[in-house]
Amino acid sequence: MLLLFGVISVNLLLPLLALLRKAVDYEPFYAGIVKTVFSRSTLTSLWNSVKVSFISTVVSLVAAYFFGYIIEFKLSRRMKRVFRFFSILPMLVPSITHGIVIVYLFGRQGIVTNLLGVHLPIYGPLGIILGSFFYSFPLAFLVFSQAFVNLDGRLFENALVLGVRPLRRFFGIVLPLTRYAIFSAFVICFTMIFTDYGIPLSVGGTYPILPIQFYKNVVGLLDFSTGAIYGILILLPSVILYFCDILYFSKKQHTSKANVIAVKSGRFHPLQIAFFTFGCFVIAVVIAIVAVTPFIRSWPYDTSLTFGHFQRIMHAGMLRRLVTNSVLISLGTGLLGTLISLFAGYMYVRDPNGLKTGKKIMHGTYMTSLAIPGLALGLSYALFFRGTFIYNTIAIMIFVNITHFLGSPYMMAVSHFKLLNPNLEAICRTLGGNFLNVLVDVIVPNSKKLILDVFVYFFTNTMVTISAISMLYNSRNMTLSLQITAYNGQGMLESALAISLIILIINVCMKALQTFRLDRTGETIRRMAGEDERAFDSPTL
Repeated sequence: MLLLFGVISVNLLLPLLALLRKAVDYEPFYAGIVKTVFSRSTLTSLWNSVKVSFISTVVSLVAAYFFGYIIEFKLSRRMKRVFRFFSILPMLVPSITHGIVIVYLFGRQGIVTNLLGVHLPIYGPLGIILGSFFYSFPLAFLVFSQAFVNLDGRLFENALVLGVRPLRRFFGIVLPLTRYAIFSAFVICFTMIFTDYGIPLSVGGTYPILPIQFYKNVVGLLDFSTGAIYGILILLPSVILYFCDILYFSKKQHTSKANVIAVKSGRFHPLQIAFFTFGCFVIAVVIAIVAVTPFIRSWPYDTSLTFGHFQRIMHAGMLRRLVTNSVLISLGTGLLGTLISLFAGYMYVRDPNGLKTGKKIMHGTYMTSLAIPGLALGLSYALFFRGTFIYNTIAIMIFVNITHFLGSPYMMAVSHFKLLNPNLEAICRTLGGNFLNVLVDVIVPNSKKLILDVFVYFFTNTMVTISAISMLYNSRNMTLSLQITAYNGQGMLESALAISLIILIINVCMKALQTFRLDRTGETIRRMAGEDERAFDSPTL
């Protein structure tokens, strides 16, 4: 407990205190906050950020809800696996990539612009909304997909017996039982869009929003005091939504007390087919642009195929270093983050010793990390660790990523350990095992799926993150995602998409490994269950 408390203090609590101290580094202490917060530019940026984030979130939630509904209720088991994997592909590239995709689709020489002759004002709020939709849709889909899987099919069978029509079954069963998932997805997507600066850098133009104000003051003007104030402003909406979630909405979550029976698929309505086809087409277009554009010499002036963009990066000696740095940071984050999150979850759920108050405090601290934006966390690390031996090293980038992404893996671990048989440790000790035997021989074999899920979560998110590490890198530890930002600023969009394609390939390999492992585990469980049923039915018993 002391070790975990020390880790979370050094990596979260003390850096946030350093950020708060920098925000009040005025005479009197509140002068800078009053001047910055109540300035016209800040109020305008705050309103713009809330507006575009809310619109983008609502659009993403509506599209992801019905897309997930169709996949989970209308497709076969094999097709579900395929389209679940297909639907999350856009989240395997950095957010700034989606802004570049918007330029290739709707820019002055964009594909849609040339085909339809429609010129959209993408450099402003419309571009941010479109890019944020592509960016947040996969995460909303994951939340809703899991919620639909947990619905009990017996509710629908009873409604069918009672003669309830399909539309009323949707509004009377599906929608009420997934309202917590809707709010959770809203919190996740709104926070992610509100704190992101990658998409506004690509298509934001001169439209003022808080992340860009933060970026200009910290990176452009080196005004860390004003940047700290903007960092706290970016943090506040996330904290408010988060506490609304844990104090009220989480208590309304529906849980099934019995084993859940899968929902039987109904008729595939033509409108559902049309919506599903259009959604798949949109996702395919985004992935196709990332996959094809790096091999085009110069869109739209010279569409001949070339490997020149990759060769330029390799001749500069950058590609190998960028890939090495990104993979090392992602592996370090995955390994160390998995270890910390699993131990933290185990201590909270399975440790029978006292210190209940300390456990609750630690639990709340881990959960709070979910509400901290990457920009604010990156600046707090820069302020707290500046001048130390880990500053400007790969180590500090690993630590900030672990802290940034710790909340979700920790909750995954808590949920998993609550489901394990509570007597496993007692049985192991009765047979003469010690604490090490409990971990190595009991907990780890029963947690292989969780370990793989948590590791892949840390790895893929670290590969695409920009915000948390944007204040902590130098030329020696530059990553692939940060190089996309540099190429975008130089107008080298094809090279930026070439880097994005490399990130996509690496992350797809990791997710494919995870999916293959889960499918193999699921087949083993189903096969064992079938053998048990046959043995039970055998007359020899």
